[in-house]
Amino acid sequence: MLPDLLSTLIGLCLVCIAVLDADLLYAHGTALGVAGAVLIALGIWAKRADYLKWPGVTVIVAGVVLLAAAASGLAAQSHPVTFWLAFWSGNAAGVVSLWSTLYRGPRESTLTAAGPAPPS
Repeated sequence: MLPDLLSTLIGLCLVCIAVLDADLLYAHGTALGVAGAVLIALGIWAKRADYLKWPGVTVIVAGVVLLAAAASGLAAQSHPVTFWLAFWSGNAAGVVSLWSTLYRGPRESTLTAAGPAPPS
């Protein structure tokens, strides 16, 4: 739950910075690399801890995209690419992580030895 909450906050920050203060992204290209590395670490942690694994994988992919853009120099060369990468990676990581935070999996009390309990 904690890695999902932190990923949600980082995703929200990326989207807010991309929309409200894009010059900050352009001036500090390493910020995308740091955000990408942190998202990768949080995604790995979430993948190990959560009931469903795909939200953690989605956060890892969003982090890899950001880290690759920063490492390749693409983020420093093209302002529109930097904006859209930060915007969509932040959205994907934030929404999926928030959903994963709220979803806790099936309750143990509804499962029986023979399978799911019949509907009442």
